[in-house]
Amino acid sequence: MFSRSNLLCQKLLMRSSTRNFSFKQLKDVKPIIIRNLAWFSRHTAKENFGTKLKRRLRNLLIVTVVGCGTYYGYRANRNYKWFKDMTDSDNSIGTKPRVVILGTGWGAVPFLKHIDSDKYEVVCVSPRNYFLMTPLLPSVSVGTVETRTVIESIRSLVGPKVKYVEAQCVNVNPKEKLITCNSDGTDVVSRGDDVKAIYVPSKREGGASSRIIKDSARTRPQFDMKYDILIVAIGSENNTFNIPGVEEHAHFLKEILDARRIRSAISDAFESAMTPSQTPEERKRLLHFVVVGGGPTGVEFAAELSDLVREDLHHFYPRLVANDVKITLIEALDHVLSMMDKEISDFTEKHFHRENIEVLMNTFVKAIKQHEVVIQAKGSNEQQSIPCSVVVWATGIKPRRLTNRIREIIGLNTQSNRMGILTDQHLRVKGVHDGSLFAIGDCATIEQPKLVDRIQLLFEEADTQHRGALDLQQFRTLVEKKTHEFPQLEIFSARIEKIFAEADEDKLGFLTLTTLHSALEKADTKLRALPATAQVASQEGRYLADLLNELPDLNIENYQKHDIKPFRYKHMGSLAYVGGDSAVVDFTGARPILDIFRLKPLSGRGAAYLWKSFYFTEMFTGRTKTLLAFDWVRTQLYGRDISRY
Repeated sequence: MFSRSNLLCQKLLMRSSTRNFSFKQLKDVKPIIIRNLAWFSRHTAKENFGTKLKRRLRNLLIVTVVGCGTYYGYRANRNYKWFKDMTDSDNSIGTKPRVVILGTGWGAVPFLKHIDSDKYEVVCVSPRNYFLMTPLLPSVSVGTVETRTVIESIRSLVGPKVKYVEAQCVNVNPKEKLITCNSDGTDVVSRGDDVKAIYVPSKREGGASSRIIKDSARTRPQFDMKYDILIVAIGSENNTFNIPGVEEHAHFLKEILDARRIRSAISDAFESAMTPSQTPEERKRLLHFVVVGGGPTGVEFAAELSDLVREDLHHFYPRLVANDVKITLIEALDHVLSMMDKEISDFTEKHFHRENIEVLMNTFVKAIKQHEVVIQAKGSNEQQSIPCSVVVWATGIKPRRLTNRIREIIGLNTQSNRMGILTDQHLRVKGVHDGSLFAIGDCATIEQPKLVDRIQLLFEEADTQHRGALDLQQFRTLVEKKTHEFPQLEIFSARIEKIFAEADEDKLGFLTLTTLHSALEKADTKLRALPATAQVASQEGRYLADLLNELPDLNIENYQKHDIKPFRYKHMGSLAYVGGDSAVVDFTGARPILDIFRLKPLSGRGAAYLWKSFYFTEMFTGRTKTLLAFDWVRTQLYGRDISRY
């Protein structure tokens, strides 16, 4: 071995010493290199087929054994760590402060994933034992995405250190720090979803296919649970606005069972229309689908339904699709997607017109019946009937029963907001003075402090020279110092000089208390309640987990003294799918993105790729990401499954 290497080195040195290194001389060195490489690989330079096959099979066997052994070791270590963490969590019961969170939605899951379970005993109580990717429910309702893709077990999602109890909280006692949970009796909990139709038979004589089975497997006796910190993240429910017939005849789109029922109802409508004895008028009624609500949910469902009809159902029901199918979207306002940029609303309406989706603007629903929807145009006293078979109600939310119960227990004088539990800027519930009760997500509303209510203190603090007036520098210092406490001041930060000049109408070079009042009053008019979106709830859950992780003592009442910053929502944009492989993306209000990239509203196919990539990355686990990718590929290659099950 060494003699061969020495010989190789000598020849290379000899060749390199000469300036002319020809190809003929290179051929003399090549056999030496091949022989050395052959020695290292322990086989001759020329092998027959059998020798090569044996060597490759041997290498394959080695790689397989090593890979299987590594995977087995990884799984064994993971299982050992899982059971160890579970045992440690069981043994530490009662030794750490107990944090109880109600819910498994967009606010609860980020909190559970980031809370320090070594510092707290964490218990999750919810009637739904999985997390649901609600933005993809319109895709589930038409078969673009399967049901198991959008749900993930809460136990596997948060790990063994978090205790989960499937139950519904029916009462909270803030004084004794006690919750009461009961899944039996008058309070309905339907197989993990708060859907009354499971236990309460539908008032329809006919309708979509549904089978209700009552067995003895589900028993949930009542129990009480103590807590040190309680976090309410129970979300909201659909608001019917007391319109007759909505509960009985309309489909909601908020839970996984809603999507499955809609998918079944669509199949029922087409199969019923194929019955030979159906009249032409009845076929048109059966294949008329009405969507109430021009928000993201209603727009996306109408778009997904249009894709289903155009891409899949026209192969199996060509005559019905060509002559009888109709989709109508009803919106009470003068344009759809009103929370987005006007340019996006106009694009969506034009796109829906191309997709043969009828959009009725400035139209109110007065009643929903089994075979029709009664509507009334704005400014008109005449009511009109729209024959249809399936109505999807996708507009408005209202508080759950427990939310109103908590407000009543604390006192309606303190909890004066009818839309949810009122909290301070640290998400602590108003009226609970020990700071043991928090609320996040759709069930909560953050109380925004007004500048004009504290203008005297602000003016005196900013007037460091006690002149009874503020110059430009003092006004700038006031805005920069108080922006964290009063988020409405953020609109001043980019144009302080302009705001100062507008307030200083007399051109005196300073602001008095009166002129400052007029400027701050304009800022207060910009105050808006945070939207009830998954983006807001997710950020609140993450913020609250970080707050409790950093909190040195649970008895602390003055957070400002310990430099604990209040919650600040950072809008990252809005997305909606509008059908035909097109989507819309609005970055209005997403200041960091706009300032850096100067992004404008997007629409079209490129926005659809951005929409898909966003929701793909938002999936919480690798399993759901894989399933979602395969669902999208399957839909493109083989189409949607139109069978009813």
